[in-house]
Amino acid sequence: MNRPEMIHLLTGVQSSKRNYYTELKRTVDELQKKNRQLEIMNDIMHSFNVNMSIQEMLKQTQETLQAVYRIDRLSLAMWEDGALRMADVYPEKATFLAKGTAFPADVSLYSHVFSAGQDVLHSVQRTDAFFESEAFGALDLRSVWLFPLSSRGAMIGVLGLATRESISFSKEDRAFFQHLSGQVAVCIENARLYHEVLLSKSRWESTFRAVADSIFVTDVDGTILTRNDSAAIHWPDAKNISVFLKTDLFLQTVREVTPHFEEASIQNNVYECAYYPLLDAGELNGIIVYLKNITEKQLMQAQIIHSGQLAAIGEMAAGVAHELNNPLTAILGNTQLLLRLSTDDTKPMLEDIDECGKRCRTIIRSLLAFSRQEPASFARCSLNDAVYEALRLTGRQLEKQRIELTVKLAERLPFVEGSIQQLSQIAVNLLINAKDACLEKKDVKQVLVESEADKHQVYLHITDNGSGISPDQIDDIFHPFFTTKSAHNGTGLGLSVSLGIAESHGGTLTVTSDIGKGSTFTLALPIWKRM
Repeated sequence: MNRPEMIHLLTGVQSSKRNYYTELKRTVDELQKKNRQLEIMNDIMHSFNVNMSIQEMLKQTQETLQAVYRIDRLSLAMWEDGALRMADVYPEKATFLAKGTAFPADVSLYSHVFSAGQDVLHSVQRTDAFFESEAFGALDLRSVWLFPLSSRGAMIGVLGLATRESISFSKEDRAFFQHLSGQVAVCIENARLYHEVLLSKSRWESTFRAVADSIFVTDVDGTILTRNDSAAIHWPDAKNISVFLKTDLFLQTVREVTPHFEEASIQNNVYECAYYPLLDAGELNGIIVYLKNITEKQLMQAQIIHSGQLAAIGEMAAGVAHELNNPLTAILGNTQLLLRLSTDDTKPMLEDIDECGKRCRTIIRSLLAFSRQEPASFARCSLNDAVYEALRLTGRQLEKQRIELTVKLAERLPFVEGSIQQLSQIAVNLLINAKDACLEKKDVKQVLVESEADKHQVYLHITDNGSGISPDQIDDIFHPFFTTKSAHNGTGLGLSVSLGIAESHGGTLTVTSDIGKGSTFTLALPIWKRM
């Protein structure tokens, strides 16, 4: 080929055709690459979900990128607890820095990208003095490209791409990876927020289940939607809980959309009941019913009040005893002297005076023992002795009211472990209640006191033929402050305090009653066992 032909070939029509086809092929290759990038982006975004771990997200990203780019290692650093920390690496065998390792702010390539907010393509050199340089060398990496991750205008981390060979990337590649890092940041932030919501929900549900009090969530008609574990245990029967869901305050809460509170009694317990409106976007869509058993609380309050009353009685009794002991001593002493000089006519009167004086002294001593405010110490004791103490205090009252008292205490009754003063207090309360019940009748009034035992327990039965207890009140009589007596004739504390004493002794206090026929209260206590 001569020189003119060569010039024509290089500058003529043939040259233009070659340039055209070369440029066309390059353009087609770029379009194909962009299409593939779009497919990669689409595949990665569709494969991500909020339930994926960071390791799974990195794995999915690398495997998808491998179709176009050779990426040997993906890493993710996240801003946590005031520092940029290594979050995860894929593949795991390419891990050098442990998860949670903090990148120093001054000598770290990752920290530089994070603070500058600009991506960096770094060719690894032996002379590098970055914090990550040892890791790059140990993993035999040649090129590292780091991209800042931001979400809602705030930096959240750094995405790292690394290869074991030196490569270069075009502007289009950079734009693609910048867009990819932005999408990864959004996915990570969405996953983080989702897990925070799940964690918050889990904590709320755990707290809801763990609350010791009963909680119900109902609709506005009172239908139970959900309840916590305590409610499921204490209220397995929906019929029992319905008493709280049909009250005026429940309906008032629905009408006024404001909280309401009340106390209610059911199944021999007192409950503090609270109704809270459940709002959604300002509209009422349910009611939270909160039930707290305050029976023990009220019983403790009643015992505190009663203890205060006993303390006052003790102080008064001590004063009375001090004032009466000297006159009684003189009366009894002079009576004894006069008995020596008595005649047949005066002797019966003097003996009566002596007996009454001794009885007064016994009553004062029993009152002091009954109201003594010392810590109760449990010891082996006889329930019969406690009954005798109670009869010394109350027997005269029964006699004055013309109540026929019958006492049948079992001989050789087994011992119990307890406080004789506290057990006497139970007997006094039961005897006084029996007296008051009998006074409501006009015919013959009778009270029977019996004790007995079996192989395991001793029993005290106090039976009256009084007015009895109506069925709708029998579940309430042991509640603190519940009483059917007039204000000047009772406080409603006797039975609740007696029940508390019985339970503290490991026993029970029960009642059976027939309206108009009378009632029987039974105290059962475990027999004392020798150690």
